Amino acid sequence: MTSGILSGTPGGSSHFPAEKLVVLSISFFAALLFLDHLFGHNPGVFLLLASPAVILIFWWLPRGRKKYGPSPVRLFVCSALPLAGYAYLYRLAGALVHFLRRPWQDELLVNLDRLIFGFSPNQALSGFQPAWLTELMMISYLAYLPLVVWLAYVLFRKQGQAGLQTYTFALGLAYLTCFVLFILMPAASPRFYFEGLVPEGGWLFRRLMHLVETSAQYRGGSFPSAHCAAGTVMLYFALKAGKRVAAGVVPLILLFFLSTVYGQYHYGVDVLAGVLIGLLAIPLSVKMLSGRLPGQE
Repeated sequence: MTSGILSGTPGGSSHFPAEKLVVLSISFFAALLFLDHLFGHNPGVFLLLASPAVILIFWWLPRGRKKYGPSPVRLFVCSALPLAGYAYLYRLAGALVHFLRRPWQDELLVNLDRLIFGFSPNQALSGFQPAWLTELMMISYLAYLPLVVWLAYVLFRKQGQAGLQTYTFALGLAYLTCFVLFILMPAASPRFYFEGLVPEGGWLFRRLMHLVETSAQYRGGSFPSAHCAAGTVMLYFALKAGKRVAAGVVPLILLFFLSTVYGQYHYGVDVLAGVLIGLLAIPLSVKMLSGRLPGQE
């Protein structure tokens, strides 16, 4: 197994496409943040200090893979680091939500929901929030990030660098599209727009999710749902990885699709837009990377 994994290791000083995407995206967002601070005193300016360090880490990665190549686990870490880069990009996008000085677009999204569905899914779900269901939804929502990494490792073990890098690049295209739209279409999210709809029941995982809400999320990351964009990409790659992998991944992903609306994190239209972005990112990434990754003909 080790030799199969290492056969997908790039040689020399090559960077994978997902790593280049992260570096270019951080550079672009950091430039916008600098301009916003210069002319608008953006309080997120501290991220400008971290951005060069993050970029340097990504430029070091080919050397790290060469150094740690004999260790499959460390090779995986050096190859899957764009996943952490996307988390940093999420923070940068959050600091730029008001870059265009646009008002919140929540009312527009609520009206789109009513136009598409004939009602507001967020308000409809608020009438049925038993503690057991809230706990189940919070478990699935919290499972999202570990699932992203676990699926990456499964693809790395099964398909080598080609499988891992196609997956991380497709995720990157989906995430970046969502982050740009956060800026173009700022929406606070239903839990801020509506009053009294946030589910209060549940136990341990509801409390854990409350910590995530207060420490890791921000107003403005609603449209489109990056959760659902990434989840759509994950569904595709989980199905390609085999029945056993799909059996473990697909139910959780479908649950966290529902949890995004149940937990009042997203509008129904956010979910639809996220799924569409994921569906577009998959063929685009496959086409862009065709023949450009180790292990591909």
